Amino acid sequence: MKMLEMNMRDFNKKFKESSTIIIPAGACEVWGPHLPLGADTIVAEEVANRLAERMGWIVGPTLPVGDSTMVWGPGTITVRPESFKMYLEDICSSLIKHGARRFCFLSPHVANMAIISQVAWKIKLEHDVDSCIFDWWRIVQPVAREKKILTNDGVMAHGHASEAGTSCFMYIRPDLVKSDRLQKVVPCVENKYPEFQQFYPFVCYGDDYMLGDATCATEEKGRNLVEATLDRMVGFLKQWNPPHNKEI
Repeated sequence: MKMLEMNMRDFNKKFKESSTIIIPAGACEVWGPHLPLGADTIVAEEVANRLAERMGWIVGPTLPVGDSTMVWGPGTITVRPESFKMYLEDICSSLIKHGARRFCFLSPHVANMAIISQVAWKIKLEHDVDSCIFDWWRIVQPVAREKKILTNDGVMAHGHASEAGTSCFMYIRPDLVKSDRLQKVVPCVENKYPEFQQFYPFVCYGDDYMLGDATCATEEKGRNLVEATLDRMVGFLKQWNPPHNKEI
């Protein structure tokens, strides 16, 4: 149930039933020639809505734009990490005033993770309000391997706008997929030391701003991947019982 579509009376009633809020956060950036600029935001909202239906929770306001500095390209919009952090803090503070006791942050955009974590730590230490974060494109990877859902693995399956991402879109928003533009892009930047972090603007991988194999993506793979990952998320949330703060 989306908070922004609720009236005040229904919000008050629902909030008394559950004080956990799901917060989707995404990005607006290039996502290959075949997927929309708002891919991360669209996935965050679609998955959040499905998760809310399963858990009976409220979906709070979406943060539609994140820090996309590294993926600058046609149509990309980026905000400073400080701006994103303060905006998210204000949203959480408002919901805490209403009585929120737990937040479930859902973001497919990796650059949002560190910022969300900072906010999660702050509200835990200052208000004893608990949080968890679902980093969507990272958590689908072990599910895909365990269930043998995808044809590829590694970057060819989980790179930018590749098999996993395209398959998910074919399932949740097929109307936004340009199937005649699917292609396979092999990494052109060699990395023999993946354990060390390096910083390459995404344009270094090619003019189409994608990485991996989208040609073998299917709606069935997307359905299996999305539903199996949701099952895993629900399993975690049903046993999620973090301890209260302790005085030091």
